[in-house]
Amino acid sequence: MAPSRSELLAGVALALDQLGLPTDGETAIASPIGEDLLLVSGVTDAMPDIVPVLLNGDPALSMKAGVVTWPRPDAPAEARLGFVAIVPVKVVGRVRVRSIVMRRKGYPARYTLVRRALPLPSLMTILSQDAAAGFPQVADGVAQALISGKPSPKRLAAALAVLTAAARDDGFIEVMGALDTGDVFLQGWCNELPADKTRLLIAHDGIVAADFRSARVERQDLGGAGHGFAGILQSGEKPLDPRKIDRVFFRGKDGWHALDVYERRVHLVPTDVPAHIRDVLPRAAAGPDTITVLRRAGERFDGRDTVSTSGKPVRIGMDMVLELPSGGMLVGGWMLDPGRLVASVTLHAGGQSGVVDRTWTRLPRTDVTTSFQHDHAFMGLLDPQRHDHGFLAFVPGLVSAGGPVYFELSLGEDGATFYPLKPTLTPSRRALDRVMAALDPRSAAATMAIETHIGPMIQGGDHPRPSVVDVRDFGFDETASGTGLIVGGGSDAEEILITLSLLALDPDTCALPIIVSAPLETFGRIAAEVQRMAGFYGLAVRLVACEGAQDSCDGLEAATTRAGQLDAFLFLSAGVLPRQKGWFSLLEQAYRGRSGKALVSPTIVFEDNSICFAGTRLDPDKRQLMDQFLGYPRDVIQGAEPAEVIAGSASCCILSRGAFEKIGGFSRSYVSAKEKGRDLCLKLKLAGTPSVWLPDVEMVSADGSATGSGLPWQRLTQRVDRWSFDRRWLLLIANMRGAE
Repeated sequence: MAPSRSELLAGVALALDQLGLPTDGETAIASPIGEDLLLVSGVTDAMPDIVPVLLNGDPALSMKAGVVTWPRPDAPAEARLGFVAIVPVKVVGRVRVRSIVMRRKGYPARYTLVRRALPLPSLMTILSQDAAAGFPQVADGVAQALISGKPSPKRLAAALAVLTAAARDDGFIEVMGALDTGDVFLQGWCNELPADKTRLLIAHDGIVAADFRSARVERQDLGGAGHGFAGILQSGEKPLDPRKIDRVFFRGKDGWHALDVYERRVHLVPTDVPAHIRDVLPRAAAGPDTITVLRRAGERFDGRDTVSTSGKPVRIGMDMVLELPSGGMLVGGWMLDPGRLVASVTLHAGGQSGVVDRTWTRLPRTDVTTSFQHDHAFMGLLDPQRHDHGFLAFVPGLVSAGGPVYFELSLGEDGATFYPLKPTLTPSRRALDRVMAALDPRSAAATMAIETHIGPMIQGGDHPRPSVVDVRDFGFDETASGTGLIVGGGSDAEEILITLSLLALDPDTCALPIIVSAPLETFGRIAAEVQRMAGFYGLAVRLVACEGAQDSCDGLEAATTRAGQLDAFLFLSAGVLPRQKGWFSLLEQAYRGRSGKALVSPTIVFEDNSICFAGTRLDPDKRQLMDQFLGYPRDVIQGAEPAEVIAGSASCCILSRGAFEKIGGFSRSYVSAKEKGRDLCLKLKLAGTPSVWLPDVEMVSADGSATGSGLPWQRLTQRVDRWSFDRRWLLLIANMRGAE
């Protein structure tokens, strides 16, 4: 039976692979590497290391090629050299190369290429058979050409294949582990690996080059056949994963050598590597620079506190190490360094690091001065008038990822000491609560801390939106449309119930769908009373328990997700109470009068009749927002007309549900409700929904908390929010034209 076409083609291909190197001086074989390199091999009588070439006789396909040659002792004069030319051509994938002219000195050599391109392993097999003992030098030249060119996956794979074929086995890597610096410790045995500095090529997801600082280590178990080694692989900017290292190549006097990774190698965790190096050092022999590198590696962090045991007059203590869910760490504590021995302080976490002392805020800590004034190590060093030992710093982007977290205190030429840390995963808002106790809002340090640490922490944090965890309906109609009244409550249960009672007694609001939002801890305390009131007054109430709510705005937003088919919301913070009947109708009338395309707010006064809110306008001189008439007597706005303002008040306003949802609701970059409300109004304004103030409609704020400026922590919170607000809106506000 005659062979099939596929069998014939397979036979021809096999025959071509077995032809070996063409020796007629007129034909050559070729192997493409990706789409930008071509290896061409044949025989010649002479060939320089660099030669101009011309492909297919086309002047547009001319370039220079590197050439590697080897002697062929028993061949005739015209074929006394074998060669492989590395041709950098970018059209291999689009043009079939049929011929190559090599313009050497004297007369050019023209070769016709065997039609079938060979895979690289086949080409290297042919070259190794022809070059025999000279093959390592041939492979070396090819590998160098592949590595020195523009890196690509195919080039690197080809270089790895060449090195694997050419390199001689030299030993094994038996122990490996990454240091916290990103460098890698390697230990094993070898025959020809030089001591001190060696350039290695590492099979690590392709080929990676790195310097290896190694020392020879005494090994009794080798019986004189080779020697041990231990060293640091300095990978530079791109850290290496020891678990991905398959093989290591280096150039010896007689070509390439390879170290294989032992099948049962030991992988050390980063904190175990320094101790292992310290154990090896007494048996290590190398130049002073290499020994210094190994000694410094042995002094890296191994899980211990070495600050207090270093013998230096330096101490450190921590008050908080808070890790944010979105990344970043807030650290606060104290460092006593009266002799200024510490050159830098670096926070390490999860293989990442950030220098802390360049940006930290120093805080007074008289307690630290007092505690160490009689310590023998600090005698004569402490200045009794200096107490700036505290610090606060936020380092963005750091994530522990289950790895060690610690401070590195650099002591200059004396090395470094380390202090282990235990981070606590904490939302940024709770982290802010921890910071408040350490800061005096009146100090310059507080301003610096807000601008450098607290503000960026809050603004960059991942603040999840409040979620609804329970819902109870008392006569609430899910299909109700029109305007619904949403009450946002806090931890004060009595405040919520009083607000609901006044709404029930007002004929203007008792028939409205009412949604009451309360934190989960308050929900259980008011549920029974809300049910009783709804039944007694005939109210339609939906009680919502929300989790993650930090203020009334969070509660209001959580309630909007359970608002049924309502098309407009009247937001009302618990504690902002009606002062007149018909107030809701006036607000809704103004809202409907603008076709629902406005946020409408009333006047809000304190119990002493001073103004809490009467619209937010632009100060034309300072080019910043201001709450007009804040703190003035109510009478100053007597007879004022409704007006558009820059911002209304989220404590009491009516707005379109569609407009609220279109802008994504309240922003999460604020801690308290005031700036959240302003931010909401500016977002609405940019989206085409202005804010309107109704002077004649009055509500009363039950206490002074609406000003947000009572207790020190409230003032600090207000400053943090003001920083976040200005960072987002200052440029837009500065470009506004006058007051609205």
